[in-house]
Amino acid sequence: MRKLKVGAAKVCINPTPDMYPIPNRITDFGLEPMSQEAPYDDMNCRAIAVDNGKKKLLFLTFELAGAPEFPHYPGDIAEATKVPEDMIFIMGTHNHSAPRYRKNQVDTKELADFIEKYENIVYEAGIRACREAVGSMRPAGYGYGEIASNINVNRNLYTFGGYWVEGRNMDGYSDKTLSVVKFVDEQGRLIAAFLNHATHATNIYMLKDANHKAKTSGNFTGIACRFVEEHYGNGAVAMWTSGAAGNQNPLLSHGLQYEYPDGWTTQMQYPDGTGYMQMEYMGRQHGADCCRGIDRITRYSDRMPIAHSVKEIDLPANKCVDEWPPRDFSFVRNGGQGERDYAAVPSGRIPAPAKVPAMVPGDPRHLHLHLLTLGHIALLFANAELFAEIGRDMKAASPYRNTVIVTHHYGEKCNYIFDKTSKDVLLPMAYGGVIPGSADELIVNGEKALFEEILEYE
Repeated sequence: MRKLKVGAAKVCINPTPDMYPIPNRITDFGLEPMSQEAPYDDMNCRAIAVDNGKKKLLFLTFELAGAPEFPHYPGDIAEATKVPEDMIFIMGTHNHSAPRYRKNQVDTKELADFIEKYENIVYEAGIRACREAVGSMRPAGYGYGEIASNINVNRNLYTFGGYWVEGRNMDGYSDKTLSVVKFVDEQGRLIAAFLNHATHATNIYMLKDANHKAKTSGNFTGIACRFVEEHYGNGAVAMWTSGAAGNQNPLLSHGLQYEYPDGWTTQMQYPDGTGYMQMEYMGRQHGADCCRGIDRITRYSDRMPIAHSVKEIDLPANKCVDEWPPRDFSFVRNGGQGERDYAAVPSGRIPAPAKVPAMVPGDPRHLHLHLLTLGHIALLFANAELFAEIGRDMKAASPYRNTVIVTHHYGEKCNYIFDKTSKDVLLPMAYGGVIPGSADELIVNGEKALFEEILEYE
């Protein structure tokens, strides 16, 4: 086996200046749809190319809500780079401050034209980043390490008055692990860092900056990546990937939950500009943790055996009788939004039960679970939002000490997968998808089968 070669690149995926203001944005919280009027900072796609002498692979991430859904995209990248299609791993950072739209809810030509133009930008940027990463490959070594980054919290909160809301559940399970795969050149300089942490990138979601404009951004994860890249210089690339973050938010996210003595609760948004300051704070804190984790890795190998296998796992699902997701989530969110309206909800109100939409059995959701082993490191990729407890159980079931769970991988989306301890959490993302609590053992058993397949041929 020849020695390892690694290259990396990043390309901006901001809309062009003439595309602002973005014509529409998914609304939430019962508010009017917001238009993102300007960029706050750059959104990027990043690529890391790896060649161990026998096999080549590519990692490609986008600072978007999810991996792009372009048909045949891995094949298109393979044709452009000569990396095998089944060795191309495409992910999204689940960035809530990227342009957001649902193609089944496009109701104006203006929005349709924006989507067509923006998706062309994203498509071409991914191809370019992969080509540049492959073209920059040079002799390299790699190492693995972990460190705690205490910037996240369980977000499923059962309030004093009996409502399920998105808030800071300080007693709920939360995985603080920041996993780092470090690639260095022959002089010990950082080529790239593959970073993984279980957090939703929800800072500034539905918020405006101090000049009262909503803006696009790479979110706190993009700020963390730039922090790393600027610290190490020399063209180093920091690639952030989302772990099992289905029920994990930043400690400082996109609002505060207010409790009231009679049991009522409301979600309060931050004043304009505050959320952007908090995003900067979270990103810089996380970026410093990333640098600490990278610096702790001081032993490298230039030999990297690579193996890959994939398994499709059918997961039982429900479907909602009416349109889902709804155009406005406010009717299913528990409690209120904004300042309490005592005329609408008098003091002493008894909390109403959660509004659960009518559901019927649906077609199974297809989880595409990939196992990629890089030497002594195991990476498990899922086209879903796994709850942190499922990620914990997957790591416990792995025969590899160094195991990383990567979500928002390319493929038909499974969306949220609630673990069995959260099956009674009545939040809107529980409805119309994988049946909460039904998938834990199916996923872990599928993972075990993948390891057995790979280890059998080692």
